Amino acid sequence: MKRTLSEKRVLRKLGISDFRHMKKENVVKFASMLPYMDPEVAKKALEQFPEFKDLASDLVANYKDIVDRILSENAESQRPFYDVCNSIIATLQAELSMENISSEDRRRIEDNMIEVAKLIGEKDSENKKFLWTMLLTAGTIVGGAFVAAISLLGSNSQYSSDDIDSLSPDELEDVEEIDSV
Repeated sequence: MKRTLSEKRVLRKLGISDFRHMKKENVVKFASMLPYMDPEVAKKALEQFPEFKDLASDLVANYKDIVDRILSENAESQRPFYDVCNSIIATLQAELSMENISSEDRRRIEDNMIEVAKLIGEKDSENKKFLWTMLLTAGTIVGGAFVAAISLLGSNSQYSSDDIDSLSPDELEDVEEIDSV
């Protein structure tokens, strides 16, 4: 014998009169109930859920916002370093343009300029690695949320009696028995 949640019980648990009234706040709760729903109830709910498409759009918009914020905050945090490096190079260039500078001082100034340029290059490489990691992490989180939502929607919605044994008493009270075919 298999057991599933009925439409009436799902609606009651979500606190709505029909699936057209489902809000984005209810999506996680709804998704967690999907494995316990009759497949027809789940399909009917999704057909009536006008915001599911919006959820996917919101995930993409949130990812874009995250990326924009990462780039903006990163630029702000990097600016002081590059300002200091540019100031050092400007000072060294001013020293280098002095007429009474010895060849030994010229070489030292040039070496210092090369060292600052190397620091800038290293910082740039480090920053690109950081950005790539952050973008991949954010993308993975958003993509994972989307895949989880999609996989929940396509999951097998009926469980055997053994699977139902692991439900909490509150969840068990909302489960109906149906005959196996």
